Amino acid sequence: MKEAESTRRECWSCRAESGAALACPGCGAVQPLPAEVDLFAVLGLPRRLAIDAADLERRYHAASRAVHPDRFQTGSPRERELSLAASAAVNRAYRTLRDPVARGRYWLELHGAPLAERNNQVPPELAALVFETQEQLEGLRESGGAAAERRAVEAVRGELDARLAGLSAELEERYVTWDAASPGAPEVLAELKRRLSEIAYLSTLRDDVEETLAGREHA
Repeated sequence: MKEAESTRRECWSCRAESGAALACPGCGAVQPLPAEVDLFAVLGLPRRLAIDAADLERRYHAASRAVHPDRFQTGSPRERELSLAASAAVNRAYRTLRDPVARGRYWLELHGAPLAERNNQVPPELAALVFETQEQLEGLRESGGAAAERRAVEAVRGELDARLAGLSAELEERYVTWDAASPGAPEVLAELKRRLSEIAYLSTLRDDVEETLAGREHA
């Protein structure tokens, strides 16, 4: 896959050089997406783990305006089809790249090392927290939703939220470091996968807590 700035294309409508733009700079026609385009290239970003949030926001809004289906309602069938495809790609790129966890998972996919969808193995560093959480959840279920047990579970939920926020912030810091070194190196991918696995496990645990609390509300 090539980064956006190295792509050369000709507009299908006016035959002018369209480069990597989603819409032709000359006639405004939406361009077909290359078969192997990645989500970074969709928004004209270099393929790096660290992303400037404000720059991403600007690029997203500009791209969204350029290819939005409302602009091509009276266009040809091909124009409408290309607009729908480009708009979907822009939205997916924005949703994925603005979230450091989703961005990391996508990075692993780009490098052929996707994170497993389900991981039931408790990371050793989380064992104590997982045990405590499971005990609190069991206590809440057995008590039928007693106030004291509910407060304990809500405290655990707060701890999980804080832990997840901290891990996400650490991930962003590591992205800067990895980009300055070799973000595609096997050791980097292995560490990224380990960190994302930890976040995924905590997120699942957090969902269990939320589900148990909601269930007690309607019991």
